[in-house]
Formats: sequence, C-alpha cells, structure tokens
Amino acid sequence: MGIFSYLRSTILSKVVMAVTGAILVLYLIIHTAGNLLIYFGRDTLNSYSAFLHSLGPILWIFRVVLIVSVVLHIITSIKLKFENWNAKPTGYALKHYLKARFSSRTMIWTGIMIFAFVLYHLLHFTFRVTNPQHYSAEFFQMHNAVSTVILERFDVYKMVVLGFKNPLISLVYIVGVIIVGFHLDHAIQSMFQTLGFNEKHYFPTLQNLSTILSIIIVICLISIPISIMSGLVGGEI
Repeated sequence: MGIFSYLRSTILSKVVMAVTGAILVLYLIIHTAGNLLIYFGRDTLNSYSAFLHSLGPILWIFRVVLIVSVVLHIITSIKLKFENWNAKPTGYALKHYLKARFSSRTMIWTGIMIFAFVLYHLLHFTFRVTNPQHYSAEFFQMHNAVSTVILERFDVYKMVVLGFKNPLISLVYIVGVIIVGFHLDHAIQSMFQTLGFNEKHYFPTLQNLSTILSIIIVICLISIPISIMSGLVGGEI
C-alpha cells in the first residue's frame, strides 16, 4: 500500500488533515514565540538560533516531520476540496456559500498563497538565497573555568533587521502573515470538528478561541517588521 492510499477514504483523509494541521499550528506557535525573542536583543535571538542548529539530527527530524506534514496537508486538502465541489448541487452550494464565513470560503486559495509565501520566506531567511548581502557572522565570547574562547555564529538578528528595513520585504511579510491568520482561523475550527470536539455547548467557545489565537499570532508576527521599520528594533544596525 502506498503512502497516499488513505486518500481513498474520506474519513481517513479528514483525520490526516486534522493531525497534520495540529502539527503545523503547534509549529506556528513555537515559531512565533521564537521570533519574538528579537525584542530581547541581539544576543538572545542569536543564542536561540545557535541552540537550534546545535540540535543537529534532532532538528532535521523536526524538519522532516514538518515537510511531510505540509505535503500531506496540501495533497489531502486538494482531494477533499474536489470531493466537496463534486458532491454539492449548485443550489445547495450557493446556499452554503452565503452562510459560510469568509475564512472557510477561501481556504484553498489562502492555502495556495501561504505556500508561495512560506517558500519565499524559506528562501530568504533559511536558505539565504534571495538576499545574500544580509547574511554575516557574529563573534562572541564563551567563558569557562580555564579560559575565554572566541566563537562564531550566524547573526540572525542582523539578517532579520536588514531584511525588514526593506519596505517591500516587510509588506510581503505582513500581507502573508494576515493571509495565514485567515487560514488559521478556520483551520483550527475544522481540526476540532474532525477530531470530534464539536458539541454545541462548547464549540462556539472553541471558535472564538481559534479566532483570538489567530489574531494574537498575526499581531505578534507583523509587529516585528513594523517595529524594525519604525526604528524601535534594530536601530543600531
């Protein structure tokens, strides 16, 4: 049986969507928390980055899990979307469309835009392809009981500051994050429904919490380029 054989079952497909979605939401929360370390200064953010890279194989295990989750999430969402389109008569689809929230109606399109945004984001900040002039090393001192050692690490703080000082890069990032927020709002609700947490006496609360979480993540992430462009962060670079 192939890895995509689960696609033959709508139920299994929805479970895969929910599980991979949960993994991606958890990653986004951790990623947001890590990015906010920029407010604690250059050493804090660079130390965090160096710690992640020091994990070696463990970091790559997390990356593989994320990549597999993204691939399965995209393929499964496309399959379920086509099933949904084919299953609904025109009249019913119109009625459902009028009742649906904006975030739920645009899931497939925001998903495509998010994929393009994440690809650009990786080329910029992870693979260092789009703006190589922003990348440099930082030298710092490591003290022990015997001596002081001068070590070298990647200057993530400088890279982020120089990147977001470019208004176009900041604009692309801000728009991309807002799109992520719309997608995330409905995705969390769908995840809870698929996993069976959809009782009418508490599901509205879960809907509100998903919206609040989405808004918090969007505000936290877009605050970084705004703070850099305004000079509140990285003014020394």
